[in-house]
Amino acid sequence: MKRILLILCLISICANAQIENFFKYSTFYSSATVGSPFIEREDYIAIDKGYEDVTTIHKYDYNLTFGIRKIARMDYEYKVKTWYYGTEKAVADNVLIGNALGWEYLANFSFIRQRGEKFINQNYWLRYLGERCVTKLQYVDNQRVDLKYNSFDTRYRVSKGNWDFTAGICFRMHDPYGINPIEDFWTPGESTFTQLAGDFGYSTQYVQGQWHWFNNEELIATSNDEFFKHYFGDAVASFNERELDKLGTQKDLNLVLGAAYYKYTNKFWLHAWANVLPYHYGLDDYSFDYDQESIEWMEWDTGLVFGLRINKHFGIFIEGTHQRFWMKPLYECKFGFNYLIF
Repeated sequence: MKRILLILCLISICANAQIENFFKYSTFYSSATVGSPFIEREDYIAIDKGYEDVTTIHKYDYNLTFGIRKIARMDYEYKVKTWYYGTEKAVADNVLIGNALGWEYLANFSFIRQRGEKFINQNYWLRYLGERCVTKLQYVDNQRVDLKYNSFDTRYRVSKGNWDFTAGICFRMHDPYGINPIEDFWTPGESTFTQLAGDFGYSTQYVQGQWHWFNNEELIATSNDEFFKHYFGDAVASFNERELDKLGTQKDLNLVLGAAYYKYTNKFWLHAWANVLPYHYGLDDYSFDYDQESIEWMEWDTGLVFGLRINKHFGIFIEGTHQRFWMKPLYECKFGFNYLIF
């Protein structure tokens, strides 16, 4: 019995030590920012013999963020600010091969309102970097660009000097992409826009020479022009969203190949990486339909960080990422120079 208790105590001590090591050097953060709203251009519509000001007035913008991170900074990175805000966009956070062996992670959750639109952005990932393997589990929900997926990426790793080469498989679960339900629901020429709007639940009534439009018996527009300009597009978008929600989550399995190069000196640094998904196998009826005979179906995730200090006064830099999954491009690029006067 004493031996059993001793073994349990040792297991408990080891587990606690592992948990402490897992969270060691991590940072939990939260932040809230509030800013002035974007001022839209004045907009007017004609009503009877006059006009009405329909300029959009936005409420204030905000960003409320919570998160925890443990990411080893690359040699060219340094922490400029005292605090983490959760809005940082370090290019190196996107790499598969980090700057330290072992576990790293990021969990970032943000409530955002911009130009009156509310959305939630989420990014969670857990990565283990070993001498011969690398594995990354990730969940992304970027509502600003309508990109949502889970991925499990595991690869064999070969290091040669400043180079890293990886090859493996990537399993992804994602919303149905590349499908437009309105194309199956409505064929142009077979029915009018008015009939289509009726199918969406809108009704009309002819009043004093104008068609008035109603939604659930509520007057929303006093002319065809007003309805088709301000409401019809939203009706089509809402229909597509409802139909896509019915399809549920789709799954696919992908071959993934990667290459990364990293070199740093006090005068020069170059960090470049490319991950290519050349082959895809859909596991569901509505998995993304790739055209395997065209180069357009290939997916990738690439990045570049370049810095050069020409002398003690002058330096130039380039930083950027470009990702394309399911024909959805997501990219960002920064470049410029610094000149120090003294």
